[in-house]
Amino acid sequence: MAWVFEKSPTWRRIVAKTKESPSFYAGFAAACFVVPYGLGKAVMWATNPEVARKRDMALQAELKGRQTYHHESLAKANRQRLAVLLGEVQSGKNSEDRYEAALRGESLGTHSRGTTVGAQSIRNRTEDKQR
Repeated sequence: MAWVFEKSPTWRRIVAKTKESPSFYAGFAAACFVVPYGLGKAVMWATNPEVARKRDMALQAELKGRQTYHHESLAKANRQRLAVLLGEVQSGKNSEDRYEAALRGESLGTHSRGTTVGAQSIRNRTEDKQR
């Protein structure tokens, strides 16, 4: 601590003031504890999952109020596609075809319920329709 006392005139003034005044000492000690405590509480409140969940719930309620049939149908389609993908993973079927197609820039798609094994890529379907 001696190097701080030697290098910083502000710290020297604080030390001198605390030697002169017990009330300044108490105030400075309180500030050294209260300010970090307050900052810590503020950070914990801002990053608390409960607070974030309440904000998310309020946002979801607002978005549901503005929701149209188009939004509902897109959400339903996304849930169905996710169910197909998760079903493939849970059943343990080899789904390497999907990833190989994705690397080629194609999509095997999840346009219906059930398995997507043997599905044609979307690009191939549009090319077939144009012919």
